[in-house]
Amino acid sequence: MKNYQRRHLRAPFKESILYADNSYVLKASTLNISEGGILLDQLPSFPDNDDVPLLISIPQLPSFKNFTLLKMKTFSRELFGRQVIRAKAKLVRREELSQDLDNIFRSRFGLEFIRLSPADQKIIETFVTTFSSNLIYLQTLIDSFNTDDEIKAKVRALAQILGYENTEKIAQLRAQVNHDYRSLQWL
Repeated sequence: MKNYQRRHLRAPFKESILYADNSYVLKASTLNISEGGILLDQLPSFPDNDDVPLLISIPQLPSFKNFTLLKMKTFSRELFGRQVIRAKAKLVRREELSQDLDNIFRSRFGLEFIRLSPADQKIIETFVTTFSSNLIYLQTLIDSFNTDDEIKAKVRALAQILGYENTEKIAQLRAQVNHDYRSLQWL
């Protein structure tokens, strides 16, 4: 299997966005974001227009590598500042999730930004770069997981802040983080 490098670095982005479909404003869940576009999840359909308006709230992540364990444990996602951006996007890819009954009406939609101001593009770039840095730090902590209890606690705290599900098995978390790390840049 060949690896192909992406045009833009992307990061996991599990947030809700708003989009317009004719005179309706609808909400969608997202999976990832880059300067070039966004991946929506769990939708039955998406407008096939060439310029769908989007409203996206981007969290302003700090760099966690200099945070103490106490600061990480007392930090929550609600403390992130947010910047709201407006964009126009077009549908470039649709992926059917499954043919089983639970997922029959769900698809993923890859959208390409067609109108995004330079300032809004910079907000996305900053989010992706900071998330990537934090992900690399988390991966480093996981790799030294067995060394002491403080590192174990930092792994759990940082994973929770970055939106990973709390799991007892470090191998599961390692696999999720490793997948997201590989997905930053490569298909």
